[in-house]
Amino acid sequence: MKQVAIYGKGGIGKSTISSHLSAALAVQGKRVVQVGCDPKHDSTRLLTGGDKIITVLDYLKITPPDQCDLKDIMVWGFAGVGCIEAGGPEPGVGCAGRGILTTFELLERLGLRQLGFDLAVYDVLGDVVCGGFAVPLRHEYADQVYIVTSGEFMSLYAANNILRGLKNYDGDGKRAAGLIPNLRGGEEEMDRIKRFSWAVQLPLCGIFPRSNEFAWAEQQGCTLVEGYPASDLTWQFFSLARQVAENVSLFPACPLSDGQLEEIVLGREKRVHGLPLKEPAQEKALCAEEILPVQSNSGLPKFFSKNVLLREPLHGCAFNGAVNILIQIRDGVTVAHGPKSCAHISYQTITSVGRRALFEKGMVLPVQISPPLISSDMDEGVMVFGGLEELKTKIAELRQDKPAAIFVVTTCPAGIIGEDVDRLADPGGEGKSPVIPLKADGNITGDYLQGVIMAYVQTAKSLVNRDLTPEEDLVNIIGEKTIARNTEKNFTVVRGMLDSLGLAVNCRFLCRTSREEVGRLLRGKINLLSHGDFMGRTLKRFLETEFKMKFLDRPFPVGFRETEEWLGELAGFFHKEEKVEAIVQKHRAIYRARLADLKPILEHKRLLVITFNHDIDWILEPILDLGMEIVKIGILNYSQDFLFRTRFAGTLPVEESYSERKRKRDLKILEPDLVLSNYTSSEMESACFSDTIPLCPDVGFLSGLELAERWAGLFKLKLSEGWKKDGRWFKKYQS
Repeated sequence: MKQVAIYGKGGIGKSTISSHLSAALAVQGKRVVQVGCDPKHDSTRLLTGGDKIITVLDYLKITPPDQCDLKDIMVWGFAGVGCIEAGGPEPGVGCAGRGILTTFELLERLGLRQLGFDLAVYDVLGDVVCGGFAVPLRHEYADQVYIVTSGEFMSLYAANNILRGLKNYDGDGKRAAGLIPNLRGGEEEMDRIKRFSWAVQLPLCGIFPRSNEFAWAEQQGCTLVEGYPASDLTWQFFSLARQVAENVSLFPACPLSDGQLEEIVLGREKRVHGLPLKEPAQEKALCAEEILPVQSNSGLPKFFSKNVLLREPLHGCAFNGAVNILIQIRDGVTVAHGPKSCAHISYQTITSVGRRALFEKGMVLPVQISPPLISSDMDEGVMVFGGLEELKTKIAELRQDKPAAIFVVTTCPAGIIGEDVDRLADPGGEGKSPVIPLKADGNITGDYLQGVIMAYVQTAKSLVNRDLTPEEDLVNIIGEKTIARNTEKNFTVVRGMLDSLGLAVNCRFLCRTSREEVGRLLRGKINLLSHGDFMGRTLKRFLETEFKMKFLDRPFPVGFRETEEWLGELAGFFHKEEKVEAIVQKHRAIYRARLADLKPILEHKRLLVITFNHDIDWILEPILDLGMEIVKIGILNYSQDFLFRTRFAGTLPVEESYSERKRKRDLKILEPDLVLSNYTSSEMESACFSDTIPLCPDVGFLSGLELAERWAGLFKLKLSEGWKKDGRWFKKYQS
């Protein structure tokens, strides 16, 4: 079966040309099937007496997959032409391109090729050659490609785009058969078409002038071949049919650039207006103060993750990041608008944290054992026709359980079909749960942290009560890492320090919280940022900009000096300085005693630090107090930060933008006794001891010292077992 694809701009007359071509081929004795690939589903109307037929997509809506039959969707038209219409969704919803894919997959499965047709004619919309509408360009579906065009610039522009699509599939392969001019009667129309034809090196295959005969035949619901067989235009279609049926010469696609197209068709040079394109921002040129909110079209600032801002490869997807934050509102429910598998993957990510906490520490985290997450169960039909109506039904069902809030987060498939979930936004009230949409669109909007930021922003704007004012001795905790192992441990330590100052936690935004707690966020007199990385700084800027919230200058403290200064700053804000000294003195005595125990073991040991962490003073502090020698600090590029900071700048050998390939070299040259990194490597096992640096360290006075105690344990390993060549360590350190 020879397969012929007829492309062209919408409204250019593709369906008229295609149906007349099919009719002419059939009269000449060919067995022909015509497949309309336009959502208007009117390609075959002139072959069926003016009647429209059931579309493949409408048929699939009502027919189970195992009951589909080709005879239900193919109607026999004039001269025995088989007529099939793909159809499409309602304007503005769903994905018509996905509908074309679905149609071709069904026709393949139902055996259209095995029915003995001589030719298949595909009538395809060609304004935008997207993945769906480009299906007939694939080698398995099109042997010849014709492009219907007029002399209007936009029609020729569409023709050129179709050639670009064909070029992407074929390279220098030959499947372009020619141009079919369908004239509108404009001035110099044929001259434009001829110039374009010469430039793209394609022949003109028949020329069809504007004629009232087409309108007369259309009124009768037939082609000229059927209604006016003696017409000169009919004979031109017979001539085109013979060309198509024969083994005509085929040509490679040679599309023009936009500038060439304008110059050749319009006779003018293309001028580019606007600002020159800028290169992506580089890390060295950025600092915390330079990364400001970008104004969105709505006038509200939009905040970006480091990954998105620097156009780095994506780490995770925005959908998963948003979901992991929104489920922290334990009395709300989050709807993952997408296939069930998307919700399943997020569910497993979330519950893995809960399972780990339960099995390793006996800690029950209800939100992360059974997260309030459900799927909208998007299927193939929703991908084609859109799923807002089904989503409304799902929301109505959920409201019967009266959740405190309903969040709707979109996945990649929802984003690809342009599902406008913002239409479902509802502030709730009078017993109705608010509906809060979040268009994460999978990874289309960015990485995991972009989704986290979006969830924070949307939740705050939707649920925070702006009428509240700060109250004494209340603090908020902002931006805890919900998937870190030590989140609850760190919260417990911080709450203990707050208790010692007579302070209470008003809201954990957003971690193991509720709608009520989020609503009263502005009651907190001061806000404590849990992490000072890029995301933490971005979140801080948003809350300062949107709600004028005040923050302590320092994030959660890690290490002795940071904790001492953090407590002092916090106590000073609430005028409770007298409570700090006793706390600091108690922990200083503990720090010094444990330091004295470790120094004989670790003093003078050579240390290589290779880390993603961009704030490591909490490690460097005990290292220097112990008299260890730092041979190098290598700072790796990290998805969550780029602002390396240390109070020891200029006194230690630091190399930023460090790479893993340098590790092997430095191990050989520097000969460290101990390597600290965020993960271990087999290449270090025969060279030295190694230990891991947590990406999310424990907070408090003794964080760095507790890590140093692990290193001391490595050097005190029993040597008699012979494990990991311990005899060599004995020679090195005890001889």
